Amino acid sequence: MQTARRKKLEIVVEALVLRRVEEMLGEAGVRGWTVLPSLEGAGTGGGWSSGDFAPGQEKRLIFAVVSDETAQKALERLAAFFADYPGVVCVSEVEVLRGERFL
Repeated sequence: MQTARRKKLEIVVEALVLRRVEEMLGEAGVRGWTVLPSLEGAGTGGGWSSGDFAPGQEKRLIFAVVSDETAQKALERLAAFFADYPGVVCVSEVEVLRGERFL
């Protein structure tokens, strides 16, 4: 089995700005991602669940698998955005099958 090393981006953001974050990913060359609802969690402000928010304030989890170069481009765009807006961005190294699909 042949695997390739890639970077996984995980981004938690309010649903209200989901499209803007997706635009930044596309501008950075990310060719695909998945968006999932965030049902509940906890942070420095305490615990929360999806029922605590008004529509649009709910949180979404975006994840994408990309090359090192694309990850750096995406992080540059995201860093400027998240300097002024709440959210979480995580980067980890993963191994994937069919690495040519994740550039």
